[in-house]
Amino acid sequence: MSRKKSFRRAVSTMLAVALLIPTVLWPGKNTVEGAGYGNIVSVDYYTDHQLNTANVPRPILNLSDGRKVFMHALHPSLQSVGNYNYQLLDLGTDHLKYLHFGSGDDGYAMKLTTSGDFYVRKDRYSDATRTFEKWADGWTDFVYVSINSNNFSFYGLKVDGSVVAVGQGTSGQLGTGLRQNLNVPFPVQNPDQPGTPLTGVRKMIQLDRENVLFITDDAVYKIGRAFGSNSFSNDAPINVTSLFPSFHGADFEMGYINPGLVGDIRSTNPSSIAMRYFKIDGNYYTLTDTTIGSKYISDYNGYNELNSTTLYPIDDPTNTVRAFYRQDHPVSKAIIEAAENTFFEINPNGDLVTWGLPINQIGARTVDTRTYNSNKQTILTDVKKVAVNTEQSISLVAALGNDGNVYVLGNNSNSTDFMNNVGLTGIQGRITTPTRVLGPDLAIQNITDIAFSSDALFLLKDTGDIYVFYKPGAVYSYNKSSGIKFVGLLEIQQTTDYRVVYGIDEVGNLHRMTGEGRSTPLLGASGIYPPGYSPVSNTIEKPLESISHDKFENTIVTLDYPAAATIKEYSLDNGATWLNYNGPIVINTVGSVTVQARSGLDTGSNIIYSDPLIFSINNDPIEIPIGYPKLLEQDGVVTIDTGAIDLNRVNVQISVNGQVSDYHAPIQLPDGNHSVSAIILNKANLELAKVTQNITVAPAAPGVPTAPVGHIGNVDANNQRPLTFTFNPTQGSLQIQHDNGPWLDEPEILNQYSGVSSDPSPTERKYELVVPNVVGSVYKARVTNGVNFSSETMLVVSGQVYDPSFSRDSSDRLLIDFSNLPTGNWSKEYSIDNGATYLPYNGAIDIGPYLPIRVKVTDLSSGQVLIDKEYITPALNGNNPAPNPGVDPAWGREISGADQEAIINVIGGGLSSKFNGLMLDNIEIQTTNQYQTINSVTNTLIEDSTGSGGGWSYSLSVTDFVSDPVLDTGLGTQDLVVKIPASSLSVNVQPSKVLAGSPDSVAKVGSYVLSEQKQTLAEAEAFKGMGYYDIPMDYMFRVPSTVEVVSAGNGSAHQVGDKVGLRVGVYRSLFTFTLSKGI
Repeated sequence: MSRKKSFRRAVSTMLAVALLIPTVLWPGKNTVEGAGYGNIVSVDYYTDHQLNTANVPRPILNLSDGRKVFMHALHPSLQSVGNYNYQLLDLGTDHLKYLHFGSGDDGYAMKLTTSGDFYVRKDRYSDATRTFEKWADGWTDFVYVSINSNNFSFYGLKVDGSVVAVGQGTSGQLGTGLRQNLNVPFPVQNPDQPGTPLTGVRKMIQLDRENVLFITDDAVYKIGRAFGSNSFSNDAPINVTSLFPSFHGADFEMGYINPGLVGDIRSTNPSSIAMRYFKIDGNYYTLTDTTIGSKYISDYNGYNELNSTTLYPIDDPTNTVRAFYRQDHPVSKAIIEAAENTFFEINPNGDLVTWGLPINQIGARTVDTRTYNSNKQTILTDVKKVAVNTEQSISLVAALGNDGNVYVLGNNSNSTDFMNNVGLTGIQGRITTPTRVLGPDLAIQNITDIAFSSDALFLLKDTGDIYVFYKPGAVYSYNKSSGIKFVGLLEIQQTTDYRVVYGIDEVGNLHRMTGEGRSTPLLGASGIYPPGYSPVSNTIEKPLESISHDKFENTIVTLDYPAAATIKEYSLDNGATWLNYNGPIVINTVGSVTVQARSGLDTGSNIIYSDPLIFSINNDPIEIPIGYPKLLEQDGVVTIDTGAIDLNRVNVQISVNGQVSDYHAPIQLPDGNHSVSAIILNKANLELAKVTQNITVAPAAPGVPTAPVGHIGNVDANNQRPLTFTFNPTQGSLQIQHDNGPWLDEPEILNQYSGVSSDPSPTERKYELVVPNVVGSVYKARVTNGVNFSSETMLVVSGQVYDPSFSRDSSDRLLIDFSNLPTGNWSKEYSIDNGATYLPYNGAIDIGPYLPIRVKVTDLSSGQVLIDKEYITPALNGNNPAPNPGVDPAWGREISGADQEAIINVIGGGLSSKFNGLMLDNIEIQTTNQYQTINSVTNTLIEDSTGSGGGWSYSLSVTDFVSDPVLDTGLGTQDLVVKIPASSLSVNVQPSKVLAGSPDSVAKVGSYVLSEQKQTLAEAEAFKGMGYYDIPMDYMFRVPSTVEVVSAGNGSAHQVGDKVGLRVGVYRSLFTFTLSKGI
């Protein structure tokens, strides 16, 4: 088995053995106008040792606009997922580093964002639900050590110059002084000062997958087995400063001699063929002596330059191209007979020079390594780029001249002196001097770029066409790719022996090229250009947006296009349809809407579009159903039916004969003719809807008193409301009832309520009372003469709920937000012992998730309690590594079921469960949003400590939500019973969390519509689920606009089964949770 190596390198856009003159190679930040367009500045390679081959290279493109683009490029034989070979992953500008190991999208991956957050996603082959998890923050860089598959140790450099480690550490590889795995970052130790963290680190360097360096201002520390020492045995880094020349201010860099071929070659013993260089205080050094032939074959144990303890001075290698020729055995590639380097360089004057293994030895059947020459020789002048293919079937050096002509020389697939093969470009025999390539049609001129794949030479012409010389076997072919205008070529190494060429088109898309001239576009990223290239200059800026709202709170989008735009378009369907923009756009779709807009410029020959402006809005208008509001009148009692209008977002008013007042409850009209209007206003008091009706109230029957007229006012600073009833005392006396309690006669009214009575006239008496602002309270009044009763006037207290909201701070402590309280002098307290003891709330509280907490808010002036209610604490956000857990997840501990005995059936001994957070036994429906989320912070805790391994299942059934008696608007009575179907409630089950025991996935992840039939939410097969599990569940309650009648009072116009508008009230349902043993 070979020892697999890993490293990271930065090279120019033209990879493998491709070289540009220095002035073209690094064009700098040549950014295209408009976001998301950039030139390729460099390509970072790292090797993927997770795949079933020796160190497959994985490339990441670094663009001048700050983006990073990950290429999934793999050799087709390694491809495991459909068109995976043709995918790009645009990481945007918020990633400092991204690594992906393994084929497909399921491999091990890690990333560091520009905000310093470090994430890891373990491979998903065994668990498809795995996602990126945050492991650390505050990092500026990371490196890793991996001593075997799926075994990673990570090292993070922090802003203060310290280094921390996390991950696998049982072999001592973390360097923390601890021989154990860590899931929380721990300081790396300073070997020069045992017991002290390593500080002052300026940079970290990835030598290979088993070795990393930490660089301070004047010292070098190593973790790994390089340079003849092993830090793993010490559980701490090793100081290797003495290996390197002295330096100052961390003037210490490492790179790879371009292209720094990756991986191993296999001979008697595998050898690493990577060639690093170090730049130290402005001077360059290598670990491999390039003045003599290589040791890839001769070393008994297999060559690896990281075993060296000597540095060799060299000239600046940053513009050097390294071609590696491996002479295989004629019969078996498993046997390597020779392996050697040839180096190329283009001087600033355009001279192409070479040294190392002579060109006439590249591709030879028998290599004479004695011909290795460290002296540089000029082979061609006025050259702008060189590319080399060392495959024995190709064995060519191609040079692109500044005159646009292409020249080749080399063995040209003639591996011996006695062969006379026709080579890749149609030239026969060995080419001993640079020879111009013309092509069968003499079209090879005005060439702007060249590149080699493993079996083809690609030539880009100034017309944008690509000409291809292709030789998959003994016969070459000459092809052309046209129809797409290409502006650059990109070589990507896919294995040690295999590389491909990509064409870059004029709009910045990458296409994978074939020897036959075919191209396949890569998906996932665009706006990618070669170094030095700028797209057409007549670009145009994208439009700008501004947002406003109309009186219905519909979103209005106004777009501001640049003056040069001749085309102004927008799309509301993700770009499927583009519409002309003629003025502000009123968004009528409810919910999340993605708006795209683009500017266009018609140049006459083509149309240039700007980058699309893309933004999302949440459009939540006030909806007024057709036909609403409605005025309902019976016996002079007028009710406003608002249907599905969201009363939390509007004000309702009633106008009687021109007198307008806020509407809170049905009103009694006096005898006579009246003009009555129902008015809906938004919170800015702009009218949204109005309906007017003429109503005539006939005199009451003889002997029957006239019903009192009632009114309930707005809440005051003491959280109380004025309640007024006016009646004719000559017809009888007043009686008042509260929440279906006893009727109080007039003498008792002022004994029970604060207030006064007055007689403005002989036929009018008024009671002005003050009542608590308890939302949902019902007050009724009637007049009796001792024999007959008037009809009842009912007033319902409606208004804002003052419940607090809950969140977590950065340390996972609980925060309580009381911003819903009205203005006043309030005492705010909480209790975690069910009200036995209250503590003042002064700030963040250290308390775990899913626990009951009681909150009490009291008016300090009057002593009145506004809120005294129990809530459930929210989940943790994960920032505190050791919060107060609240619930002890110790194995085998008994869990109390007292809170759920009434609704949970527990079957089978030794199983227990606890349901937290959702209190659906008393839901006040006060809105008609179609998708009202009710208390989404919920979870279930399940423990199986039976030890039998018999498995278990956990299910839920729900009955219909049946109301308490609600208002029958036709009768004005509170005796209508309605229901909401159980199917209005759904649950979204999230992945389970293992608190203790076997690491099994027990949650049945997904969304389920509930009913009276049992729905399984979690289950464990035999010998699984033996532990303690936390299962998060989000409940969604769909509030319908109509409900079904269950029963009605005498004389009602409604029958059982009728559909009526949604009624405000209390709806009840029975939740039955069943935890049963066995499956």
